[in-house]
Amino acid sequence: MFDLSDGQKGTRAWARDFAEREVAPRAAAMDAAGEFPRDLLARMFDAGLMGMLVQEAHGGRGLPMLEYATAVEELARADGSAALVACIHSSLVTALLAEFASDAQKERWLRPLATRSVGAFALTEADPASPTRADERDGAFVVAGSKNYITNAPVADLVLVFAVTGRVETEKDGKKVSRDEVSALLVEADAKGLSRRSAGPKMGFSAAPVGRLDFDGVRVPADRIVGRRGTGFAMAMKALDGGRVAAAAMGVGIGQAALDAARAHSLGRVTGGQPIAKHQAVQFLVAEAATRIAAARALAYQAALAADRGEAVTEIAAQAKLFASEAASFAASKCLQVHGGAGVVRGLHPAERCFRDARVLEIIEGTSEIQKLVIAGHELRR
Repeated sequence: MFDLSDGQKGTRAWARDFAEREVAPRAAAMDAAGEFPRDLLARMFDAGLMGMLVQEAHGGRGLPMLEYATAVEELARADGSAALVACIHSSLVTALLAEFASDAQKERWLRPLATRSVGAFALTEADPASPTRADERDGAFVVAGSKNYITNAPVADLVLVFAVTGRVETEKDGKKVSRDEVSALLVEADAKGLSRRSAGPKMGFSAAPVGRLDFDGVRVPADRIVGRRGTGFAMAMKALDGGRVAAAAMGVGIGQAALDAARAHSLGRVTGGQPIAKHQAVQFLVAEAATRIAAARALAYQAALAADRGEAVTEIAAQAKLFASEAASFAASKCLQVHGGAGVVRGLHPAERCFRDARVLEIIEGTSEIQKLVIAGHELRR
């Protein structure tokens, strides 16, 4: 068992209280409707769950990564969609601004993001062969292109968009190589020329708002570049490290929710005069799921602790995301099996929702195959 301090346990209890009170009772209805209620989003802001990684000076809670991971786990245990909304906003948008934005940008954008404004992280291209561009004209950048499968896009107030701002030459193996220069720009969601639409019904994380962003000559002032021009790709990769730690915590929470459901069902379902929890076959399923979730929690927390220590976390974050997402899928599958026929009826038991969310978690924030490439790259360079 990972030994949490009293303060860390307090943060976990705070998140659990909110999740059990405000999120869990609405999770099934949200999933069925495929919509995320704006009033719940407002309550998450009021509770401080959207400003967890924002410094206190800018209106947030300033949580260390380990405490943040425990809070994400509790949100995901109640509902994967709620956790995803908070994680994308926090791990990828506010955390990046907290580290790389100028003081003026933090004062203008970070405080609202901690208290009321929703952020989206626009990295994935709708057409990788034709990436989003931001051409410099008359002291501003004109953005054109499309981003797709962007969480929070339909409801975002501010978009952190990564666009090609030119070409740069670098040297590799003694040869000059030309590559795209990528920069990160802050774009208000109501900017002229920016349109957005929902991705439509999804298999998992059904309530999370996910969609497409189309930029048609969106004019962005030059002072809205985050960090230095051309550093966008490096910043995105750094943000994804933290995002993968959060995704691992989400996997733990989703897997734990499935395990909780299987435990309750197996103790309440009686066949042959006794609860099915007495059957060895059921016990084996529960034991396998519980063991993988415990291992995933330890790895996720270790990755978060490494981040708090200021260590390089690219490899361990990828390991944690890979293992926890697949452990969540394994646990949800086994726990669905415990439910039998009742487990496959949509909305009847939480395990069915966990099964769908866990499977999608193996894809978002970088697929399992991408995580394996990251891990292998580090191991083979040792």
